[in-house]
Amino acid sequence: MSKHYIIGDGQFAELLKQLLVDENITQPHKIFFVTKKKIKKKNFIHENDFLLIKEKLNIFIGIGNIKKRLNIIKKFNKKNHNFPNFISKSANLMKKCIIGRGNIILPNSIIQFPGKIEDHNIVGTGSVILHHTHISSNCIIGGGASIGAGTKIGKNVFIGVGSIIASNATNKNIKIGNYVFVCSGSVVLSSVSSNSKVIGNPARKIL
Repeated sequence: MSKHYIIGDGQFAELLKQLLVDENITQPHKIFFVTKKKIKKKNFIHENDFLLIKEKLNIFIGIGNIKKRLNIIKKFNKKNHNFPNFISKSANLMKKCIIGRGNIILPNSIIQFPGKIEDHNIVGTGSVILHHTHISSNCIIGGGASIGAGTKIGKNVFIGVGSIIASNATNKNIKIGNYVFVCSGSVVLSSVSSNSKVIGNPARKIL
């Protein structure tokens, strides 16, 4: 089993480590946390020291903040490292779904064909992504969220826990722009423009 490096040391990073172990992807002593803080513990590496490593490494982004994730992606993509997908064994992905790299697909999530998920996204536990949906890069789909058929989601989008993007026969092909924040529990019935924040049922723009 090869070494894996998780960028971050918070709760999401800890969850990701446990999933890698529980699903027999690697062993605990082969997982290292890369942090901006000096932490004098085994298997913790300061970011500056990590950047000096020249070999190609397996990296997971264990941070749930969109802006921080974007900065990390820009910084580490230059190093040409591997960004493997983590797809939980209990996740249900239909055959021929297109999945990019660096995605974290958590337990009991469902992704239907023909779905496309680009790079560096988090698909939360128990979320459902219906057919003909396209999710761009660096998005977070919160646990229990439901993304209706034909939805198009832009870059750097946050869909809160339990939210519903109600794209269906009545609300066809909803488009969510770039840098959109959908608050937890919201029900989105129409397209949302870039750089917006929406909340409620039905969702209304508040920013």
